[in-house]
Amino acid sequence: MIIYKLPDCTIVPSLPEGAVLALGNFDGVHRGHQCLFETAREMCGPDAGTACCVWTFDSLAKAEDGAACLTDMNAKLALFSEYGLDYAVFESFDEIRHLSCADFVSRILSEGHKAGGVVCGFNFRFGNGGEGDADLLCALCDEKGISHRVVPPVAVGDIVVSSTKIRELIQGGDMEGAYELLGHPYSISFPVVHGNEIGRKMGIPTINQSFAEGHCIPGQGIYACTVFVDGGIYLGVANVGVRPTVSNGTVVNCETHIINYSGDLYGREIKVEFYERLREEMKFDSIDALRRQIKIDISECLDYFCQRFGS
Repeated sequence: MIIYKLPDCTIVPSLPEGAVLALGNFDGVHRGHQCLFETAREMCGPDAGTACCVWTFDSLAKAEDGAACLTDMNAKLALFSEYGLDYAVFESFDEIRHLSCADFVSRILSEGHKAGGVVCGFNFRFGNGGEGDADLLCALCDEKGISHRVVPPVAVGDIVVSSTKIRELIQGGDMEGAYELLGHPYSISFPVVHGNEIGRKMGIPTINQSFAEGHCIPGQGIYACTVFVDGGIYLGVANVGVRPTVSNGTVVNCETHIINYSGDLYGREIKVEFYERLREEMKFDSIDALRRQIKIDISECLDYFCQRFGS
């Protein structure tokens, strides 16, 4: 278990006594999760000394069998800080997965964290094999004198917000749809690796990033993006795919041209936010044809952001 004090992410040994904990996987940290945080802050009340915390797992893959990951730990920490949480607890899934429901509430929430309150979603499961639901959590918390609230489903229009639906939208290339449910852009933040430098030779340099194993990969295509470098935000055009014009490979990666940026980013972890798919990935007859299309993509990217945010 690791406990971070936010926003500077200092590791601390324990939570303040009486803290309010929002419980869940929080993959994506979407609008439904944000409602849990708002409820937790309400439960803290006007007392500034009551800590508002998030309690989650150290491994989404183990907590949600086989699900593609929307947010890694660093991304979660950044979003938890953005949404005003004081602490983030990352519990070892392997160490608690076999606890009974009663032991989870007694040993983890009551004795371990000395929680004063908890909040969960309507579909929260806990205990060995996920045998416990939100109603049982409330009943067990009553026995320990822990206050509790359950947040009902959150919908955007007629779509219930869920990590599963967001994965579906991202994998289908619908970044604007994913944005509506997330409440923020979908992003990746991976180290820049060496490529074949064909973009540089074309006069359109790019950064290459490999997707981490188990991470949710957007549908193949060309995207309008923002790129974060040294505290600055740049516009970019990202190709998610196999680069069929210049490669015979099958491994999908992300290759981004950062508009109006020049510099060496190899080895650095760069955040790329996805806003809109401009077109599908295509194979061109020549490098010159590819260069011409990329310039069109850059122009369309600039037009997109001009329309979305103004000049």
